Amino acid sequence: MEKIDTSPISDWPEDVVLGSTVISDEGSSHILSSQEKDELSSFKSLNRKAEYISARSLFRFLLFEMNLDNQGIELLKEAGGKPYAKSQDKTIYVSFSHSPSKVFCAISETFDIGLDVELSNREVNDAVVNRILNNKEHHLADEEEPIRLWTIKEAAVKCLGTGLRTNLDDLTIQKNEKNRFSVRFNNDKMFEICSFTQTDHQIALAYQSKNS
Repeated sequence: MEKIDTSPISDWPEDVVLGSTVISDEGSSHILSSQEKDELSSFKSLNRKAEYISARSLFRFLLFEMNLDNQGIELLKEAGGKPYAKSQDKTIYVSFSHSPSKVFCAISETFDIGLDVELSNREVNDAVVNRILNNKEHHLADEEEPIRLWTIKEAAVKCLGTGLRTNLDDLTIQKNEKNRFSVRFNNDKMFEICSFTQTDHQIALAYQSKNS
């Protein structure tokens, strides 16, 4: 379990903490709330159970790293399934993502966030690329790796919090500089994107633009 050093990443927002851990079936459910234990018991897959406990253990670890009181913070979900945490009357923004062997968590007290992580060598075929890009974005397929575009869009969807109800054509990736992107949703909301590769994973963080 580790807090990832994001200081070398030039466009990483300083108010967001990122961590990762290996998915393990050795975690204990004692850290879970009664509601979380009920949710855990609904999973039939042992791997899904291990992923769930590993994610929540990582979340608690990062709270400790942020000097936040674990006992006073409850992890909840919005109606659409987007996670967040409450500490008395204060909202703490949370996002999880996982690859086959690791789970990642981002936490912020400032920015609404969405995190997506995939193995950097995962293949995304042309049909998927055509499905996730709208007519304004197709030129990006010649400039960027498909897995990068995939994680950028998924991170924006997670930040938006609408899940599978989101039409990906309504999200438009804008490339601002070599490694800086933003995503606009229906000319209504703008998300800043931090996209980079680390530990064999392609990582994208979407966070709410201050200019939106």
